[in-house]
Amino acid sequence: MKSKSTNEQTTTITINAGLVTHTMRGGIGASWHAIGPTAFHYPDVIGRDNRACRGSAFGGNPPLLAGYQSAWSDLLHHARWLGLDFIRVEIDMRMYHPQREVFTWDNEEMQTLERILQHCQSNDVDVYFSMMWQDVDWNAHPGVSRLQSAPRSVEDFAESYSALLERLIQAKGYSCIRWVTVNNEPGFPSGWWNGPDCQPASITPAIHAIRAALDRKCLQDVAVCGPDSHNLRMGQFDPRDPAAGALGIHDYNGAVPLEMYREGVQIARERGIPFFVAEFGHFFWGELEGKKMAMGGPRSEAPKSYEAQLLNAEKVLVGLNEGVDGFNRWSFTNRGDLDGQWQLVRTWDTNLWDYYQEVKPEPVPYYCFGILSRFTAKHSSVLATACGDPDIVATTLRSPLGETTILILNKSGQERNVAIEFMGLTAPLDFCRYGVTEVEVEAPSFTLTPQATVTANPAQNRIGILLPASSITTFTTVGAMTGADIILRTHGGD
Repeated sequence: MKSKSTNEQTTTITINAGLVTHTMRGGIGASWHAIGPTAFHYPDVIGRDNRACRGSAFGGNPPLLAGYQSAWSDLLHHARWLGLDFIRVEIDMRMYHPQREVFTWDNEEMQTLERILQHCQSNDVDVYFSMMWQDVDWNAHPGVSRLQSAPRSVEDFAESYSALLERLIQAKGYSCIRWVTVNNEPGFPSGWWNGPDCQPASITPAIHAIRAALDRKCLQDVAVCGPDSHNLRMGQFDPRDPAAGALGIHDYNGAVPLEMYREGVQIARERGIPFFVAEFGHFFWGELEGKKMAMGGPRSEAPKSYEAQLLNAEKVLVGLNEGVDGFNRWSFTNRGDLDGQWQLVRTWDTNLWDYYQEVKPEPVPYYCFGILSRFTAKHSSVLATACGDPDIVATTLRSPLGETTILILNKSGQERNVAIEFMGLTAPLDFCRYGVTEVEVEAPSFTLTPQATVTANPAQNRIGILLPASSITTFTTVGAMTGADIILRTHGGD
């Protein structure tokens, strides 16, 4: 609701500290692929050019060479600083099973995969493990690109995939792997799951086969997720299929797809399984329709724009209030010269076409996403939060360790007076306030540091703030944690 102040209206955000609307089954993180930098030529690829036929899901990590160990240290530090606690780790079958009788467990790509999983295991990160595509001749349909072919033998596919998971989880101890998918974005001809007629095939047989293979290998705690695509039924997927233990969709829409979120949450709650926005971002396709944009031009830079970050924040905040269990931003590492500049950190020099020896933030997306991810924790409870102003979106999380974080988005191009009122508050809450605006995050010297401290208590249960135009603001009891390698208390660290 709005009430009149002396000269301006004041928007009231009401938080019921005693009412939990949902507890997340996942967290807030970003995609992190393990696929190496080698480019391949696919003469029979459908609907894609060879340069970007694998999207940008390859080549974003520094090499595993002595000269790049500092880059890897930087990269792992940034993953910790961002507080990424729900990470979509991406692979393909070629990495570990390039020929029918040949497994390659120790090549550089597999070592990179283990380095990522070691980080996740050590930092209590939940892993959403994704098979992006097969990319192997030995199990492709004749006449179909090995990159885009669904498996010729679903049973061989399931046996191969489950052998990898058995090795990683049981032999290597990566219990952080909680969910697995069969393919990235099935359901359209230029995708990566086409049948012998070069048309999209059903992922259902593979979901059933993998579920059965995991059960045979005593990996019942690992859930198979579907469809991992742009709506709940792509790849001829049935979201009520009992073999699927989680639901995941991708969201690159130009506005929050509220009905898709609500349908996914409803079906997931009915079945007692999680619903994830497993990949999200925004490309501003509508604004660019009909224009041929070279890489480095407006189209490729759109995903890292400040406007895109505001929409990403809105998707997270609205999704949390609707009951979404986890969010995975595209993407943590990314070359930035293939299908857009999605990266949170800079690992690849697009001018010199070489890897940086020092990994630094991509400032606008890094801090705009970090103000959400750094101060929140996986498996947090969402508190009832209400606001009658359509330009103000707010949500409140309470971590498993009791930390409270309020996330507020001002979509308006105007400053807004806001009052945060608490109901059911039984003890004082000491908040640090953080904020980002376009001017601030584009400044070379910007760092995410507290702007103010404020206390709410049962007697004085109201906080006032002037929200900058087009801004993201966070109030958190986590505290003024600005050190280089601090693991937030919400994540179980010091």
